Amino acid sequence: MDLGGLRGYLAAFLRGRFGSREYRYRHRLIRRYVGHGGRYLHLRSGGALFWPRPRQRLFQYRLRWSARRAGTKDLLALLDMGWREQVAASWLIAVGRRADLRDRIAQDLRSDTPSGYGWDHCTALARLGTDQDAELLRRYLDRALLLPRPLHDDDDQHCQRQAMGSLLYLDGVLGTSYAQPLLTADGLWRQWSGEEGTESLEEERELAAQLVAFAAGKAPLMN
Repeated sequence: MDLGGLRGYLAAFLRGRFGSREYRYRHRLIRRYVGHGGRYLHLRSGGALFWPRPRQRLFQYRLRWSARRAGTKDLLALLDMGWREQVAASWLIAVGRRADLRDRIAQDLRSDTPSGYGWDHCTALARLGTDQDAELLRRYLDRALLLPRPLHDDDDQHCQRQAMGSLLYLDGVLGTSYAQPLLTADGLWRQWSGEEGTESLEEERELAAQLVAFAAGKAPLMN
């Protein structure tokens, strides 16, 4: 570690030990639930779905342990922090099936720029798995599909594809058809995604199913 890095580490350590009560609380939350580098980023990229099963089981055990440990106050605080903390909170909500935080997820999805962490909000709603969650995804899509499609997916400030995959997954589980009006020839999905957009829908639904299975502690790639 160079001198600049050492100074930064010492400054963070001192703030965490002697800073304000609020700062120390936030520092503890990050250390406890997020970890250095953001331990749940493996889930956001999908890499954890392809790990050897023993490694997955260990990771899922840690997720369950953290989900049981996290109180409502902690999760709300994480959701108010940066995107790494929001990713962690979304996954803890999904693993713990925290229906008490459904309204907060809906609030975040209604914001102007839910950004990348909205992807994991979609997983949390799919994991909660009720008609109410499907309706929240449908309402989000009713608005988000009216926005221009970005030139590059990396520039997307919303999570239309993930929301559609999660909605299709819930339709399959619940035996409902919330997504159907969006998928008609003149529906919002076709208008937003173009002709090629319908080809990837099964992939999005399957990915949603795998993420829900992972959150439930199951092997995600087993049919």
